This record gives sequence, C-alpha cells and structure tokens, in this order.
Amino acid sequence: MRARNRMPNERAGRRRPDCVSGPPGRAWPAAPHHERRQRNMKHPQDHFSAIAPQYALGRIAYPEDLYRFLVAQCQGQELAWDCATGSGQAALDLVRTFSRVIATDISKELLALAPQHPRIFYHEVSSEESGIEPDSVDLITVAQALHWFDLNRFWPEVMRVLKKAGVLAFWGYNWPVVEPGVDRVLEDFKSVISSSWPERSAVLHGGYNSIRPPLEEISSPAFEASAQWELDDYLAHLRSWSATRYYGERTGEDVTKQFQPAFADAWRDGRVAVKWPLILRVFQKG
Repeated sequence: MRARNRMPNERAGRRRPDCVSGPPGRAWPAAPHHERRQRNMKHPQDHFSAIAPQYALGRIAYPEDLYRFLVAQCQGQELAWDCATGSGQAALDLVRTFSRVIATDISKELLALAPQHPRIFYHEVSSEESGIEPDSVDLITVAQALHWFDLNRFWPEVMRVLKKAGVLAFWGYNWPVVEPGVDRVLEDFKSVISSSWPERSAVLHGGYNSIRPPLEEISSPAFEASAQWELDDYLAHLRSWSATRYYGERTGEDVTKQFQPAFADAWRDGRVAVKWPLILRVFQKG
C-alpha cells in the first residue's frame, strides 16, 4: 500500500502564526499568563522551528490506504485531532473525511507553513495539554512525532479527549530506500551525523517497540510511503532531519552539501522511486 506522489515543495497557502483557533462554538479557554509566557520560550523537544522552511519542504506524504484503514476503525468521523501536526501534512489528508480537524503543535513557525482549510483549526499548544473538550475526539493521529512526547503526561490527555471506542494511531518512518548505490551513500551519511540525533530519536529508530499505551491494540497491515523524487528533493528530505540540523550547528558544516557529489554519482538521471516502510501502531479506547 503506497502513498500517492506529492513533491516536497507542493504545499498549500501559508498561515500566519497567530491564525490558530478552535472549532466554531467550542472556543479554547484563555491560557493563564504563565502559560502564555512559557509559549514564548522554546520547548525542549522543539527541534524544527529553527529549520521550519527546510522541514516543510522535506516532509513526505502518507498513503491514502493508511487513512482509509484508520477511518474504518472509527465509529464516527466528526472530529480528528492531528497531534504535533508540524506543517500540516496529515491534517490536510484527515479533513477529506472528518467534519473537523484540530491540528496542534508547539511550533508557531511550522504552523505558519501549514495549509489553510476552513475545517482545520490550528492551535499552538503542547500535546500533553491540548485544551480539547473531554470525550470529543473520534481519532487522534501522531505522525513522525510520538518519540518527542512526555508519554506519562500524554496518555492521560489521550484518555481524556477520546470518545468511547475512539482510536489513537501513531506512525513514523526511518530511512528512505532508493537503490543499492544511493542507499550505500546514505549509510555513510548516517554514520557522520549519528552522534547528532536527539536522545529521544532512539525510540523511533527502535520501531516504537517500547511504546505501551493504556489502550487495546488493533492489528494493522503494513503500509509504505513512496514518492518519485529528483536528487534535490531527496537532499531536501535529509536536510529536514534533526540530526542534520544539529550536526551543522555543532561543526559549522553543511553535511548534505558535502555528500551531494557522492549521491549525484549514485543517482540515476531524473526522478526515481523513493520508499519508506511505515511503522504503524493503532489502539482503541474501551
């Protein structure tokens, strides 16, 4: 099951950081003064605000079959919460099915790049304190982000906002697969930046096997994201990695630029297929 092609630079209009709101008739309560002050401070797990344009450019699309599977597990399609939405890729897919989508993130810089839609309501808030009404959400999605969360605080928030029989789905991916020559260069690239990954990246690199939500797990089929990319698109994806960012900050060197000749030698001309096996886990509230 594969994703439709969406090039990294194909994204909808821009949203100002202050254009975040709740659904009509369901306003979020005003944040206390100390919380508003804290929002002006960078969250310790905010690894992408500083590279927001590169992040938005280098993120991938997810397969339509994935969303069809998730919708089939839900008893209703009134409200989805796309948690840690980033620049809004999953939120835009969810709104094709759900009446409303609340999309939250701690990064106002990423939210500023998210696609505008009349039924997507963006809010700059942490995943652990969403402000969403209790027992109101049919589906919670977390794409490529669960490893950043404080899970001891996130699970109670999940239980609070999910409806009875509501669904939690989180997924991620690790390394792009192209062809043997390109993949060998990628292994060298990964070796160079290996010490620059944030500590919690290990949870994703381990396939989310250590994650134990307080919910009943639903068996899931395998899914694969894919795209037809040119070399520049592939390099943009590598630049969106947190380890690439931190390696550059630590050394002052653009590691992607350093490896560009080696990737170019291995890359066939034009567009090639790039694939990401997805790591998916799905749970249901009893």
